[in-house]
Amino acid sequence: MPRVAINKKTYMLRDLANWIVGRMYVKGLRQEDVAQWIGINQQSMSRRLKLAREGKDAFSAGELITLLKNLDATDEEILRLTKM
Repeated sequence: MPRVAINKKTYMLRDLANWIVGRMYVKGLRQEDVAQWIGINQQSMSRRLKLAREGKDAFSAGELITLLKNLDATDEEILRLTKM
């Protein structure tokens, strides 16, 4: 099914969650490690990733900046993941 402009935000939030999980895997990080960066516990990180995968806002702008920086996002990735 093609991506429809009406659901663009939902698709982008899903892409963001999948990108974060993928980078965590590549870098050998656990949810607990990433959660500490933004000052939450592992259970909250798990819930937020689940919400993002459902297409719901889960991270504040400040948290998102911290995650992208610490997960070594390139400029192109930052533009693609935050362009809503």
